[in-house]
Amino acid sequence: MESLQNSQLSLIEATCLALIDQGATHGYDIAKRFHPEGDIGEVFTQTNPVVYRALKSLEAAQLVKSTDALGVRKQLKFALTVTAEGERVLRSWLNAPAMHIRDLRTEFLVKLHLRELAGLRQRKFIALQRDALENVLSHLLANPSRSAVAIWRREQARAVARFLDELAGEEAPSTNNTDREDTLQLSARNQLRAKVVSVKHGGVLSTVKLELDPGQTMTATITREATNALALAPGTEVLGLCKATDVLVARSFT
Repeated sequence: MESLQNSQLSLIEATCLALIDQGATHGYDIAKRFHPEGDIGEVFTQTNPVVYRALKSLEAAQLVKSTDALGVRKQLKFALTVTAEGERVLRSWLNAPAMHIRDLRTEFLVKLHLRELAGLRQRKFIALQRDALENVLSHLLANPSRSAVAIWRREQARAVARFLDELAGEEAPSTNNTDREDTLQLSARNQLRAKVVSVKHGGVLSTVKLELDPGQTMTATITREATNALALAPGTEVLGLCKATDVLVARSFT
């Protein structure tokens, strides 16, 4: 039978393939990993029958093969091993980023765990994942709509960006700078922490309304290009920089 391609593997099939490659040879032992208390089940829970169907699919696709073996009580069991084609497909899958934000909660986290178990380097993979979603995140953050759906999507995008950036930071070598914001040196002495309340775009300029404390607001007029570069949207935490009659805006991406 023709082998499954990387793009045709379901998440459970690919996960089973990785577990077999790492030494899990019996169906029940693999299925237990998907239980809520298992290391895979903590992220991606599945029932035994679903796992067994995935194993049969892998064998039918010739990505794994089974051989007769005896259990601890001398009962006949089937031992699973990964074929050469299975190893090729698995490597490709483990190195491929998730292509949708919704898949970070399962596919990306499962891959991170499996890669860690396999002793694979994570930093480049995390950067690859960030790059894969860069356009989507930028598009969502730049949407100024105040609809509930748009606000929800912006919050999701911010959370994903923070999550991936924090992961990348944990992988990066430590430096003497414990906080990036401490290295920001500005001539403007009046620096006020604020949160964006609203953003109104004009042809060239954008009007950004900032809330300092409940009931205290100020407004900054900056270029639309700068607004997009800072990915300003309602709820974004920024630094208001006041100099003479001007109000400037800065944002920490940590």
